[in-house]
Amino acid sequence: MPTGCVFFSPVFVKSSNVQAHTYYLLPCSEYHEYGAPSLVNFIIDPDYHNTRLDRFIRNRYREIALAGIFGLIRKGRIRVNGRKRKPNYRLQEGDTVEVNIAAPPSPQKAQVLLSPDERKMVAACIAYEDENILLCNKPPGLVMHRGSGHAYGLAEMVQSYVSNPHFTFVNRIDKATSGLVIGSKNIKTSRRLSELFWNQAIAKYYAIVVEGLVAEDQFTLTSYLKKEDDRVREHENVQDGGKKSVSFFSVAQRQDETTLLDARLLTGRTHQLRVQLARRNHPIVGDGKYGHGGSGPMLLFSRRVVIGEFNLDVTLPLPDYFNLRNWKNGKLTAP
Repeated sequence: MPTGCVFFSPVFVKSSNVQAHTYYLLPCSEYHEYGAPSLVNFIIDPDYHNTRLDRFIRNRYREIALAGIFGLIRKGRIRVNGRKRKPNYRLQEGDTVEVNIAAPPSPQKAQVLLSPDERKMVAACIAYEDENILLCNKPPGLVMHRGSGHAYGLAEMVQSYVSNPHFTFVNRIDKATSGLVIGSKNIKTSRRLSELFWNQAIAKYYAIVVEGLVAEDQFTLTSYLKKEDDRVREHENVQDGGKKSVSFFSVAQRQDETTLLDARLLTGRTHQLRVQLARRNHPIVGDGKYGHGGSGPMLLFSRRVVIGEFNLDVTLPLPDYFNLRNWKNGKLTAP
């Protein structure tokens, strides 16, 4: 039974084994075999405070199309505290959402069954954890979520490892990128972290090794990025349909035609750092999409996360393969 909901079965189903006009009260699951409506009451807890009614119902009844949910709300089959509400009504903690339909709530999604090696990998990647937030040090080559030919990704693996169906990542990094990603253990924290990202109140810092010797010690790149087909392209202005993208860079080290950069994302667009640097003839070492690829991993590492509101500041050491002495002409020459 999902946390925060109470099941009621006020509809009586006639039994064929007894006299007429005699009825038995059956468990909720049995009503659906008869096709009769049953009343399910959801008590709103802090996780769902301020959530739209239609989105809450969509989450609980995934098999019902959004248009169908709108119709059920309009007809009064879904009420809040006994009253009809509009789909955009913001639920309040303590509200009772009453759903009187034949369809049962969707079952919780089955969690991934991890192998012993996968459990060790997930345990090793956890860089920070408290009651609300979990930071993972994602290895290169691992996708964030299921899809695109992948049965599951890091999100599903961590969700299974911590046995928490509400766990989710509030940001993501590319498959080839490694380093810190921010996870939330509950819906309330997920919502707040998303708001902080939207307001640029979460600072994310990257370590990057690029091809060539970067001349400027510090520089800022501002451009407009737009996804076209299978890649992101840079445009000069917003009129071209791109989204404004701002990154700040400083040089940490120069050696043998490569440069180690510290970068801070002021916006978080898809492939932002990769595209901006490649367009300036300094592609990231190991980038097979926007650069020249290579024999080793892509040298783009999410190194530091600062979330002031949660008094959180986590910095990871650089992986061994970021040592510039191990690279020559964009290729890994030593372990």
